[in-house]
Amino acid sequence: MESEMVVSGAIIDSWVETSGVSDDISRLVLQVAPKGRPRDMVIVEAEASLVPDRGWLEDLGENLCHGSPVYAIGRRMINGFLSASCLQLVR
Repeated sequence: MESEMVVSGAIIDSWVETSGVSDDISRLVLQVAPKGRPRDMVIVEAEASLVPDRGWLEDLGENLCHGSPVYAIGRRMINGFLSASCLQLVR
């Protein structure tokens, strides 16, 4: 069921998950309201390395980026989530 998907919209919620090793952040999870279809929320998962800087990760982890624009490209997983290979965040 993997197919490429593009999501452009606004962040509704966000959190980071650690790998458990030395508190390294390994994954970012975003709930995104797609532009033009805000009720069709999409869950975007991304490697922390796709985030531009540590400040962004901290803000996303503390829910300080709600409403911020996001653009993600990736593969749709069986669970319906988007596994991002490209992530653009704008303040």
